[in-house]
Amino acid sequence: MALEALHETLAMPAQPVFAMRTDSSTGVLCNSLRVHGLIERLHGAARVELPVLQAEVEQAGGRRRALFAINEIVLERQVFQQARLKVTVNGEGDPLIINGDGFVLSTPLGSSGYNRSLGGPFLPLGFSLVALTGIANRRPSDWSPVVLSDRVILDVEVIAAAYRPVRIQTVSETIPNIGRARLFRSPDRTVTLLVEREAQSRLCTPFGRQC
Repeated sequence: MALEALHETLAMPAQPVFAMRTDSSTGVLCNSLRVHGLIERLHGAARVELPVLQAEVEQAGGRRRALFAINEIVLERQVFQQARLKVTVNGEGDPLIINGDGFVLSTPLGSSGYNRSLGGPFLPLGFSLVALTGIANRRPSDWSPVVLSDRVILDVEVIAAAYRPVRIQTVSETIPNIGRARLFRSPDRTVTLLVEREAQSRLCTPFGRQC
């Protein structure tokens, strides 16, 4: 899986990923599976730099952890009861109280996936933006999907975490029973995808611009 390979390179920031897929696969991040002339293909591929989201997480018991995401970070309830989340943007203004199943914070790359299925906006690839989209909120009129600068810092507190537990997850990792989290674009991490012309067109077309 291309996203999993990209996540593996977070510990190796200088290592690009050239993903390949068979013709029957739908992997939008992948080039065609051909080994002939692979060295030349690697040298001729375009480099697409992708931002990385970071979450500094404190679990209900006090343990602190960090996780990283290339497409999206999801906070969602882990039991039948709806989650209650207090969200502050850049440490300013009155906090927003979310009652529902949670929310998704997406990069431009992730905006065409889960975010879009929830009614969230497409984001142009290469733009410094993130999308914040709720999941099954109890009062949709109080919460609409919003596009923010990717320099935003979101501080999240789980209200009544013992009775309404919430987990945070990425494509590669899940942390249960969180008490609070700070979400932001990682200041010192990016990943690099190598794409040929065909894959570049397929990757960029849904976002309405050229890479």
